[in-house]
Amino acid sequence: MIRPLALLFSFATVALFASGASAQQNPPGYPTSAPPGYPGAAPAGYPGQSQPPPPTNPALASSSDESKDSGLGLEWVYLNADIGYSYVNMESFSEQTLGLAKTASSGPVFGVAAGIRLIFFTLGVRVRDLDLSDIGTLWELSGEAAFHTRIFRLDPYFGVRGGYNFVGQLSSSTASVATGQTPASVSVHGWDVGPMVGLDIYLAKLVSIGVDVEGQFLFLQRPKPALPGGATVASECAANTTCQDLYNQSGNSVGFGFIPSAHLGIHF
Repeated sequence: MIRPLALLFSFATVALFASGASAQQNPPGYPTSAPPGYPGAAPAGYPGQSQPPPPTNPALASSSDESKDSGLGLEWVYLNADIGYSYVNMESFSEQTLGLAKTASSGPVFGVAAGIRLIFFTLGVRVRDLDLSDIGTLWELSGEAAFHTRIFRLDPYFGVRGGYNFVGQLSSSTASVATGQTPASVSVHGWDVGPMVGLDIYLAKLVSIGVDVEGQFLFLQRPKPALPGGATVASECAANTTCQDLYNQSGNSVGFGFIPSAHLGIHF
């Protein structure tokens, strides 16, 4: 009699324990984890709690999204080769005893450039050869800086260029005011600065083609040349006042140049 009563008591105990455990379980649809501050919720950072993602830098996210959209990635170095047209007037704005017969001309332009790029900003150097038919060869060694706004595979930009320029050799017609003077002995040099605007189109991650337009303000000087051996200003120039200005004193001028060009770019 005692043994059946003991078994009955054991079954009742197990049933009561199971009923209590079932009452503590959440009903269907009840959230498995309570929000912070809810009664019974674990404190923030407690093991098992899901952590919010760390905040992102908007600037880095923007540049990353842009690179992902265009498929180009980041760029650090660029190389350019350009060809175009140039017009130069060495005395557009002012002239003081420049002493040259011709000061305006046009012709083809050829150049190369190299520089670095930091996301939206580029900084580089450019060398150009302006073959001016009525003046001679004008060389330019310039620095350049520009801001870019990449839109998919289009890269519009604007900036400034400026540097040193010099005429490698004047044409005979430009220096012909001195009857015995060789063109190479008359030199012109100075500085240039001006704005530029352009557009690059990326054909691939490493290659682009583009165009730009540049305006230049030219600040030029002409040193006083030496007279041919045994000659005087009077014998060399007679009544030619331009020739007299050439030999009697140095000259200077403020001019203007205009250069539209196309270029091929390599980027990496």
